[in-house]
Amino acid sequence: MAPLPDFIGKTSRSVRGTLPGQVMAAAFAALAASLAVGALALVWDARRSVDAELASAMASAAQAARTGLQDAQASSAPDAVLSRAVRMFDGNRHVRAVWLDGSGAARLASRPDRPSDPPPAWFVRLIDPRAPTRLVGPVRLEPNPVNEISEVWAGLRDALLIVGLLSVLAMVLIRRTVRRALAPLEAVSGVLARVGAGDFEARAPVAGVAEVERLATGVNAMAGQLDAIDRENRRLHEQLATVQEEERAEIARDLHDEIGPYLFAVNIDAAAVRDLAAQPAKARAAIPARVALIEAAVAHMQTQVSDMLRRLRPLRAVEFGLSSAVEDLVAFWRARRPDIAFELSLDLDDAALGLGLREAFYRIAQEALSNAVRHGAPSRIALQVSVGADQVAVLRVADNGAAVARTGQRPRFGLIGMRERLAALGGELVVDPGAGQGWTVTARAPLKGLEVAA
Repeated sequence: MAPLPDFIGKTSRSVRGTLPGQVMAAAFAALAASLAVGALALVWDARRSVDAELASAMASAAQAARTGLQDAQASSAPDAVLSRAVRMFDGNRHVRAVWLDGSGAARLASRPDRPSDPPPAWFVRLIDPRAPTRLVGPVRLEPNPVNEISEVWAGLRDALLIVGLLSVLAMVLIRRTVRRALAPLEAVSGVLARVGAGDFEARAPVAGVAEVERLATGVNAMAGQLDAIDRENRRLHEQLATVQEEERAEIARDLHDEIGPYLFAVNIDAAAVRDLAAQPAKARAAIPARVALIEAAVAHMQTQVSDMLRRLRPLRAVEFGLSSAVEDLVAFWRARRPDIAFELSLDLDDAALGLGLREAFYRIAQEALSNAVRHGAPSRIALQVSVGADQVAVLRVADNGAAVARTGQRPRFGLIGMRERLAALGGELVVDPGAGQGWTVTARAPLKGLEVAA
């Protein structure tokens, strides 16, 4: 059997990558998407938290500024009181207080607390809720979200670091699990490559997950069937070669037995004609008789050659119907074995039989008649072909010759060939001893589907 095209594994590797790579890429994409969604959720929650914290701080700062302003108004030294009120906001984490003069310029500003680990500027711009400033008399209160954002940044950074480490660990575990689960696929791929190269004895180990086990089992079953088909093909090739040798030997035997003696006789008669032609006129009178003998011998040889050709290629069975071909076959044996009574019964419509069925039945009839005449020494042979109401064609050849089985011998190729012809058409062959004597060969094949097989 010709090797299969060498494509196994190439398409998936060159176009889509390996299966473990695809699984790892999908897992990485899933983890990255989860991480991104989690980060966005944390940022959104952090922005809301910072906004709420600043709003609360601004409200408290406004209340404190109003109290300080009232104290300044009631005091004999209002500037000192306002100065102390602004300085109260030194070190505040959320609000910066600025004392404005009459022209709106800053007279005094508090120094808010600065984070020791300030967040990146881009993160501040991302989180900063842009809270508005508030005026309480000459005091302007400005929101300062850097400290709150710094806490959010530290928490988010630590969370992302932990999630990232867990993701790396998960990727490592997924990779090991995937490689272990898909390792049997490498063996299956190797077996498929060997099968494609013609090694039908290769088998994959049935291991791994349930799906891979089923795949390996299916591949092994396929390889077993291909191995059986390959062995059967080899056997058929060997059998065909043997059958061809037997056919050649049979033709050589027929030529030797039927043609050889007549060629020898023609040679003798031709030599006698040559010798008589050199004799006197009286002796030459015997030449016509010798020529007549040569003509008779040549006519006999022509008949024998025509019979051989008919057996080698039964044109009438293929082209003009089974009935005519079987009649010619029976006539062939009647002329040579007049001591045997041939009974022929044909109950069929040739048009209903396909080409393959006609050819198979003719060959089986030919082989069965030949075996009966040569080996059974019968006095009667009955050949019947019919098509039943169940649309099954039946060929039966029965003789009353010897029914002694040949023990210790392998089945003849003729019998094997008959069975294989019918098996190809969905039929069967049965060879049984007759009622007390002889043999009965019965071939059955359904008409339905035979045309397709043919």
